[in-house]
Amino acid sequence: MKLLFLKDDTSGIKEFEITRRKLLVGALIVLLIGSGFTFITVNVLTNVMYRTKINYVKQNNKRLVHLLDNLQKRLNTLEASVGTLEEQDQAIRTYADLPEVDQDIRKLGIGGTRYDKTTELDYLVPQGEPKASDMLFDVDQLERKLKLEKLSYEKLYDAIKYNKDFIKSTPSIRPINVGYFTDGFGYRRDPFTGRRRFHYGLDISAPRGTKIHATADGVVRYAKRNGGYGLVVAVDHGHGYETLFGHMSKMLVKPGEKVKRGDVIGEVGNTGRSTGSHVHYEVHVHGQPVNPLNYFFSGYLE
Repeated sequence: MKLLFLKDDTSGIKEFEITRRKLLVGALIVLLIGSGFTFITVNVLTNVMYRTKINYVKQNNKRLVHLLDNLQKRLNTLEASVGTLEEQDQAIRTYADLPEVDQDIRKLGIGGTRYDKTTELDYLVPQGEPKASDMLFDVDQLERKLKLEKLSYEKLYDAIKYNKDFIKSTPSIRPINVGYFTDGFGYRRDPFTGRRRFHYGLDISAPRGTKIHATADGVVRYAKRNGGYGLVVAVDHGHGYETLFGHMSKMLVKPGEKVKRGDVIGEVGNTGRSTGSHVHYEVHVHGQPVNPLNYFFSGYLE
């Protein structure tokens, strides 16, 4: 085969001979160029798609980490709430004269086997971030705690329902609604002698004249001046409970008088062995002093 190229002015003729070999070589060159172009095009498109996919995965990963972080915070809040419920459970059990939940039983709510198998979500979370498997363990643990508290509260409800008289006689509120705790139940350094002595009550500082309230129903056992206690009122609540209020500036009840929880029985003062205006409050159970803080189930008089 020959190709002839003629100019319009017939100034010359160019002749090209096409052989089978030249044709095959040309076709091969075109094929190689086409293949190279296709490869480059596909590679570029693949990289673009890959980067797009990676960016999409990264965005989803950030949202997942944010979601897991929020879930962990909510779990921590719920855990704190359950802890508060456990403290209230213990206080109400004291109030209802029920034994505390055995610690071995309570541990059932915090035991369990941590997940050894990593969940699929763990592979999507960056290193150092909370694992989904850990959260599953926390949820399972929280669920057991709540079940235990539910059973405990059901028992408490039944006990309180059938022990109304006992509950009325149990000290359960603060003697005054204002002021600050200055000395607690237990050993302390005596403010007068500087020696270490056991303090059998709770001191709450408040302005002189602040109303002092009976903390449970009962009968005034005595109201008098009694040495270091100054002007003091003692109330017998029955069921083995007795409360004592010292350092009053004024006593507003008499021996043998019946009082209800919340009734005003005196006013805060600084009488007796006292370094400032406050009320000294004691709780006795069957003649033994106990920590009054264990009998503050309500800070107010409702």
